[in-house]
Amino acid sequence: MAADHYNAVVAVFVGSEDQIDVDENDEEVLDIFNNDIFVINSVCAALLSREDRRRIIGYVNKVVPDYREEEFRRMFRVGRQTFDILCGYFTNSPHFPQKEGFGGREPVAIKTQLLVTLWYLGGQETIIKIADRFGMSESTVIMCRKKVVNFILEHLMSKFITWPVGQQAQETVDKFSQRNGFPGILGSLDGTHIKIKAPKHRPQAYVNRKNFHSLQLQAVCNTEMVFISCFAGFPGKTHDARVLACSDLWDTGPELCQNYHIIADAAYPLQTWLLTPYRDNGHLTPEQRNYNFKHSANRVIIERAFSLLKGRFRRLQNLETCLVLTACEIIMACCVLHNICLLEHDSIEEFLDRNDDENHDGQPLPALAYVNNQALLKRNNIARNL
Repeated sequence: MAADHYNAVVAVFVGSEDQIDVDENDEEVLDIFNNDIFVINSVCAALLSREDRRRIIGYVNKVVPDYREEEFRRMFRVGRQTFDILCGYFTNSPHFPQKEGFGGREPVAIKTQLLVTLWYLGGQETIIKIADRFGMSESTVIMCRKKVVNFILEHLMSKFITWPVGQQAQETVDKFSQRNGFPGILGSLDGTHIKIKAPKHRPQAYVNRKNFHSLQLQAVCNTEMVFISCFAGFPGKTHDARVLACSDLWDTGPELCQNYHIIADAAYPLQTWLLTPYRDNGHLTPEQRNYNFKHSANRVIIERAFSLLKGRFRRLQNLETCLVLTACEIIMACCVLHNICLLEHDSIEEFLDRNDDENHDGQPLPALAYVNNQALLKRNNIARNL
């Protein structure tokens, strides 16, 4: 059923990479086994070799409470009210118990784990520097991030990335229509590249047409830039249309949209449930140009959503993890947090990355022998009535 559709998917292409999930500069300190247990090898020797280690004592309990609202938002990329709501999801869940700390130490408070993770997602600091700021070991930083991200994916994603159905679908269509009269839009679809470091397995497959290694994030959003579908993990070299064809949205799109549709640029195939612009061959009619103009004005929302996502969670501007799987999980967790912030009306203007030039029309599909005649008729009918 459409209402039960699982909208957020992680697609991962990994080989026999070494199972190490730490920042590049920290590989001599940490090894990860069984996805949960961190074993520290020669920590003392490693720490003695580091220069200028200045841990902040009492940062969470003494410094953070004194931050003004704007300082807190700038540091952790969310307002205090949104942060408290996030804490509530973790604190009130039986799926995020406070167990005894590693090695018999006191467990890290939920508040601290969330602050550490938000700091990591919101900037480009190394694990070492984050550990010093929060007065903990590198392994604890990694463990905090892992626990918070896993909880978001397992217990919050299905709640906050959902496809609109029933009355909610009608309200979404009405909001799009109120923008410029374009009827029947449920969402705007596009893809964006998340820069990563070269994977050890098949690195050439991840080099995109802008010549850097990346993962693809495909998403659909509504008029408020809230994601209603996300799909992450395909290598950057993959064409947008191929990513769509391999996602569950391609199979379920007709059922999810029913008589409505989503819109996308010319990189995607025209379908009755997926409307694209007319190809500009220099001979478009006035009504076709008008259709393209209004189509583009609505489609730009997804580009702004990606800009906001990367502006708030700056880790996505250059995501360096040793495992592709970890990168995919972080991307999806950021999408969930993005939605929560928007639904809580958290500030957005300071996080919109207006200098992000990555979001643009994808490579147009080549002329294909197969043409969806029903989709052509639907598009022409909309163009005549706009």
